Amino acid sequence: MLVASKMSKMSNAKIKKSIEVLKKLQLKNGGILATPLNGAYPYIYTRDGVIMTKALNCVGLHKNSEKFYYYMKKILKLDNYKEVFHRYNANGLPCVTRKKENDNAGLLLHGIYDTYLHNKKETFIENMWPIVEKVAEIIIFNSKFDLIKTERSIHEFFRLENGYEIWANCACWRGLKDAIIIADHLGHSDKSKKWKNKLKKIENKINKKFFNKKLGIFVKNLKYQNIPDISQLAPFYFGLSNSKEILRKTMNYLKKHLWDKEIGGFRRFRKFEICEDWHWYTGGNGSWCPFAAWGARFYGKLGEKKLQKECIQWLHKIASKSNGLLPEHIATEEEYEDWKNHEIEFNTRIINETKKAEKSVKNFKDKKIVYWATPLGWSHAEYILLHAEKTE
Repeated sequence: MLVASKMSKMSNAKIKKSIEVLKKLQLKNGGILATPLNGAYPYIYTRDGVIMTKALNCVGLHKNSEKFYYYMKKILKLDNYKEVFHRYNANGLPCVTRKKENDNAGLLLHGIYDTYLHNKKETFIENMWPIVEKVAEIIIFNSKFDLIKTERSIHEFFRLENGYEIWANCACWRGLKDAIIIADHLGHSDKSKKWKNKLKKIENKINKKFFNKKLGIFVKNLKYQNIPDISQLAPFYFGLSNSKEILRKTMNYLKKHLWDKEIGGFRRFRKFEICEDWHWYTGGNGSWCPFAAWGARFYGKLGEKKLQKECIQWLHKIASKSNGLLPEHIATEEEYEDWKNHEIEFNTRIINETKKAEKSVKNFKDKKIVYWATPLGWSHAEYILLHAEKTE
């Protein structure tokens, strides 16, 4: 009981710190930055922003979330671009290096609906309807064969994700599902009927095409059936699957292949398997804070308290060495130096971040650890969402 009490107090302190981080990342115009303006990612990412609004909603700060979506409505310009971009600069202009990350469409719809669930404001979804309708139609357009085709997804990497990929499909499935609820509520039965038909087809295709019967788990994409990737948790993250049997097999598989035995935490994917150059390991290939929070959340769903605690304590240890702040990921000093020596696309913001990272080298089980992109709003948002789920 004493250990549990200490963990609870520590968690509450970290939650307060995380809320503080998210509030500071929100600009006056409503946009929410991924990192501070002087950090590695001084942009408004659709994905990160949505996940941060979900965290804000669950702690009662839904007005902050409303402000974000009203801002997104202003800057999207869907009639011109026909796409929800993965990032915008602080002034709301597209700041795109990688187009056609179609998971953003589903994520945006999901975030709008989640905000409505918390604010209960009819005027909010009425005002959001023009976006909801257009973005849902973008999903329909991108799912001609009942799966969403994307060029990039959660990792923003073409070679690994071009084609039909699990995260983008699950995100769009969830976004379309939420759009249907909004359409029904606002009386748009024609749209609702059309979208429901497509939703069922997408769900069936995901379960048929992405599920590996031999392994008993969902796979990353249709090209690489045996490549472990943290985004194999997407069906559970977005609520498409509630199977504890599949989830347990998935967590066992990811723990075996992606848990870093040297420094702890979950990696995104195995080093140099598909991503064969160091450019894709910015700051050093390492363990990611958002995904450790995922691990804790899903171990909790399985009742695996020991493994859940391992993930949470890992996050606490990182935060304790960084004044309560969570980075995007940590890496050994050796891997960081390998990345730095092989990087080919240095720019001002990356150079600034390397200086910050090198000033904050930490001892982590007697190893020198580099913290990259501190603080990252996404990491803090996932920590809040983990706690919210634990207390439900």
